[in-house]
Amino acid sequence: MAMVNPVRIFKIKQELSERDRILMPMMGRDDICFFRFVGGNSGETERLMEQLYRLKSRDVLLVGIFRFPFRFEGKKRLQKAISQYYQMKELCDAITYLHSDGMMEILTPGTTIQEANLVFELLEEAPIRAIEEMIQVTGEMNIDVKDIQTFLRNGRGPVYIRTFEGDSFDEPLKYAISTPYLPQDYTEGKQMIINIGCTKDVDMVSFQQINLRLNDLFHKTDLFKLGTYLMDEPGPRFKITLIVNGMKDPFPQPEKMKKLITQRLWFKKKWELLTAATQKTGQLLSKKTQKQEAERKTMDERNEGHTTGTTA
Repeated sequence: MAMVNPVRIFKIKQELSERDRILMPMMGRDDICFFRFVGGNSGETERLMEQLYRLKSRDVLLVGIFRFPFRFEGKKRLQKAISQYYQMKELCDAITYLHSDGMMEILTPGTTIQEANLVFELLEEAPIRAIEEMIQVTGEMNIDVKDIQTFLRNGRGPVYIRTFEGDSFDEPLKYAISTPYLPQDYTEGKQMIINIGCTKDVDMVSFQQINLRLNDLFHKTDLFKLGTYLMDEPGPRFKITLIVNGMKDPFPQPEKMKKLITQRLWFKKKWELLTAATQKTGQLLSKKTQKQEAERKTMDERNEGHTTGTTA
């Protein structure tokens, strides 16, 4: 059953549209904003940083979804994407990433470019759908938006977000979870959230076994929160969502990036101070305007009373 929750989820792809700019003033701390970006174009770096700064000024939970380019697009494009990844990581509360080469591996022979782009779109949106469903669907042991916000804000390193489903999982669980376009070291994270959905036909032994297998696979990872919910579907079936934080970055950080990121963080702090000062100035001006309006109203009332008295 869907629950009413004050959190709003905003989705931005590559850059802010006119509609996004209109919605930005509505964003607040209780909201989540997903920013999808395909790296590699050097001409988009400054605009990327500007847009992320603007979103951060809204105090929204900012989650970056970064896609690395295909290797056949050239070494320079990949190097630029690596730099953009680290810049994006510094400004987002959390970041997850996908490999374009891995996405291509799952395509069937004969897939057209148009069909491939539709598949890539679905894969980029998968982390958003996973978190939306986790927030909106209640269960016996519920994971709420505060759990997710705390988990993402407090985690270090990229996050792994994956939903997989099946009926029995006869194969090793790692094979059911692993996919070539997502991180392969997901069992090496620091903390994790597990949300297990199952149909009413799932028996207790199967439920016990899936929990034991998950605990065994992620024995190095601390369990931050476990959620369970019932799915209204026929037959015995599981749908499991994993969120793991504290992952390692996919590529080493370029040496020149360290100094650049330090400069970015200084600019970020300056931006935050400027934003806070602007908000404070706006509040003071608002109070001053209200005071002037009250004084003017009082003066008008006095003048009106004086005029009435004179007429009488």
